[in-house]
Amino acid sequence: MHSGDAIQCPPVWHGPPVLTSLKPSATLDPTAMTVQQLIDYSGEHLMHELSMLWETAHSLPKHKQGSTEYTALIESFATHLRNLIEFFCFESQAGYVRAREFFDDPSAWPAKTKLTPALRNGLARANKEVAHLTTERKSGNSPDKTWELAASLKQIEVVGKDFAAKASSKKLDDKVREFLELPPHKALVWIGDNVSHSNAASHIVSSPGVGELNASTATQIIIKAIP
Repeated sequence: MHSGDAIQCPPVWHGPPVLTSLKPSATLDPTAMTVQQLIDYSGEHLMHELSMLWETAHSLPKHKQGSTEYTALIESFATHLRNLIEFFCFESQAGYVRAREFFDDPSAWPAKTKLTPALRNGLARANKEVAHLTTERKSGNSPDKTWELAASLKQIEVVGKDFAAKASSKKLDDKVREFLELPPHKALVWIGDNVSHSNAASHIVSSPGVGELNASTATQIIIKAIP
């Protein structure tokens, strides 16, 4: 190193403490997670999915339809919706944490029966219209391209409350249970007071000269009195 060279320091993390029980592992069997790992996982990752679903739904009306921010929020909402549907309604699978893991007797949560027609449709649309480039993506502003946020939130709220009422008190983080048991009109205030996002993107790396980008997918949305 020559004198005068700048020393590159790693970014300082100012978020919640890193939970040592949740070190990433490709070999970790979710069905064999310890009680503490399940508590930590639900407190960080499940809480992130739930809070982001609510926050993106309520943030959309603040942005202009067709803007980059608006489109990004819709796609974020669809992604978190998909993640929660898979969590609540899918059977155990290697590498994936499911609702069944939070029961002393996993058979007490018949996951497949939780997948209502509305949730099945939401999952299919999130997969085929957002997560993957498929031939089933809709073009233009067709009426069947709308996302009914209030209805989707209600569906997750129903299955979430059922989960919170039945999951093991020893395995589910208390804050997750507290959130899921809230009346809808208190959810956003609670999130603001209790949630700090540190999940998928802790740091943003940007470079000078990056201009504005236009979203290419024109998506419509129906917002019906979200509680």
